[in-house]
Amino acid sequence: MNGFDERDTVFSRMELKPGTTRYQEYYAAHPHRRAADDAARAAPSEHPDDPVNRRLVEAGFGLLEDLRPLARGPAAAHGTDLSPGEATAFLRRLAESHGATSFGVSALEDLCFYTTRGRGAEYGSPVEVPGRMGIVFAVPMSREELAGAPSPRASAEVVNAYLRVALVGLVLARCLRAWGHEAACTMDGRADLVLPLAAWNAGLGAMGRSGLLLTDAHGPRVRLGAVLTSLPLEPTPGPSNRTSRVCASCGRCARFCPARAIDAGPPTDDGRYRPVDHDACFAQWRRTGTDCGLCLVECPYVIR
Repeated sequence: MNGFDERDTVFSRMELKPGTTRYQEYYAAHPHRRAADDAARAAPSEHPDDPVNRRLVEAGFGLLEDLRPLARGPAAAHGTDLSPGEATAFLRRLAESHGATSFGVSALEDLCFYTTRGRGAEYGSPVEVPGRMGIVFAVPMSREELAGAPSPRASAEVVNAYLRVALVGLVLARCLRAWGHEAACTMDGRADLVLPLAAWNAGLGAMGRSGLLLTDAHGPRVRLGAVLTSLPLEPTPGPSNRTSRVCASCGRCARFCPARAIDAGPPTDDGRYRPVDHDACFAQWRRTGTDCGLCLVECPYVIR
């Protein structure tokens, strides 16, 4: 399967500890990344302290860590017969009852998947999935809570949304396993999928200049989750390129990006934008002592 190596993501690289075997091996293979990554690790926080929200962020990530073992499990020995359409409709209602505002189903393409794990104890292991049928969904984030970004309060809203996404995914995966089908929930810190690509593939929205998925109801102010399963499901309508034209005439996220990580130029002939400079973006996070979020706050894209 052709996909992405999670070890190359900035979040995986930030977990590498100088002096360890993983650190030495990775930068021996990618020496051009070492200096910038070391500088990002060493960058002091410049953001004023907010102990209440900072502790909330730590607590949220700790809870996600505790929940990750529930992402997979055995399927029931005796299955439940449902047609693909019936199963898809039931799962949509279930996801929406737990807070999902966007929902899509697709047989996902290779480029939606990670091929090699890059975080935690599974570092370097091949990604194994129970199936290529992806149930992808989104939960919204509060515009009011994000309004002061970059700030610990905005970061707390992001983590809270990760928890809401995890709940939806865990419920769907447990339901599918109860029906007798293999299913795995992908969540923050243990992703089988490159979620924006999977969500685009499943028709939840279109890719914006910022590299984020833009949904009709909430623009980029969502967190994404997914469940992979062996159960045949009824695909939902596929990808849309509508927002390419909107982003071409806007460019607000690029203008407000303090790291200049978002390209301000026109799209290519196929309607795509140059990739976001994730290293520059994360370096800005380190300088401010919290994730930035200005591209979320400044994006005006919403269709009612």
